[in-house]
Amino acid sequence: MYDLILIRYGELVLKGGNRKLFINTLKQNILKITGEMPEVSFDRMYLTYNEDNMRRLKFVFGISSFSPVKRVNTNINDIKTEVLNQFNDDLKTFRLNCHRNWKKFELTSQEIIKEVASELFDKKENLKVDLTKFEQQINIEVREKYSYVFSKNIKGLDGLPVGVSGKALHLISGGIDSPVAAFELMKRGVRVDFLSFITPPHTDEKTVEKVEKIVQLLANYQAGAKLFQINYTDLMNYIGLTSNQSYKINLMRRSFYRIADLLAKKEGYLAISNGENLGQVASQTMESMDVIGSQTSLQIYRPLLTFNKIDTIKLAEIIGTYQISIEKANEACELFAPKNPVIKPTFEHANNLELELNELIPLEKEAISNKMSVKRFKNKLQ
Repeated sequence: MYDLILIRYGELVLKGGNRKLFINTLKQNILKITGEMPEVSFDRMYLTYNEDNMRRLKFVFGISSFSPVKRVNTNINDIKTEVLNQFNDDLKTFRLNCHRNWKKFELTSQEIIKEVASELFDKKENLKVDLTKFEQQINIEVREKYSYVFSKNIKGLDGLPVGVSGKALHLISGGIDSPVAAFELMKRGVRVDFLSFITPPHTDEKTVEKVEKIVQLLANYQAGAKLFQINYTDLMNYIGLTSNQSYKINLMRRSFYRIADLLAKKEGYLAISNGENLGQVASQTMESMDVIGSQTSLQIYRPLLTFNKIDTIKLAEIIGTYQISIEKANEACELFAPKNPVIKPTFEHANNLELELNELIPLEKEAISNKMSVKRFKNKLQ
């Protein structure tokens, strides 16, 4: 029945002088995720209709909605014929909607609707127009050369095309929050690569496997990603020698940010991001985030800062990371957490504790040089 997919991209047409950049990026992202270059026509794109493309478009940020359509020549007879073809004979109530993009067409939108409705009443029995409780709505878009007839409208991911807002280095764990935070950043056009810390033998292969499964799933939304993975065992053991055990998590996370800062600047990332949520745990109080975040001069993006945990879980279920995140594994932070962590650390005390650990900075630089692996993930939509 259909031959094309009509793609709409909402807010992108309002981007003024940047509109061309946004639409070109969206076009390239569609190519990377579907394997096909779409045809572009100002506020619409068109892609070959097949079920595989229909499924893949659900992974493309920047699309407001899309519809399987039949393209016909722009004349009233071909439009009427196609509306009849798409009409469900088992239904008794309907609604017609017409958007007359080509203003030189001889009929107005209302006149087109009247002509098509009259044809339906002539060919079908017991039909009734119902504008609010219709069983089927058939849409007509009239353009200069071709017109498009369709009855389905599938919601897209909205947001901005990945890549138009720069790129960030995201601290990823096997938990629920950080994958959702990465997804939210992608939705605002940020390309996200990932940094994780492992501590073998304390963290096992299951932990590594969880993170890689999560990154692979998220990579499908931007047609690829990199995962930087650092063996943090020596550093964790060294920080464990601190004279104030209540500061261990704060010191470890400060160390994470120093490493992330060095790596991000080396690789050209404009920001560091994470899944922190204000007040959720001891290291996520306002005081802790201030003391920890001071270790980078880059912007820190926290998309979930004010999220309700239930809402985060719902979104994790929608994007597919939740079931992976709840798999049991040995997480480094959980194993390292002190019995009574400090919730209101101070800069002065954190700095003094790090002065006691005078090999900390050299160990961090060594971790980037000698204890880091890089894994690249491609789009693996089946």
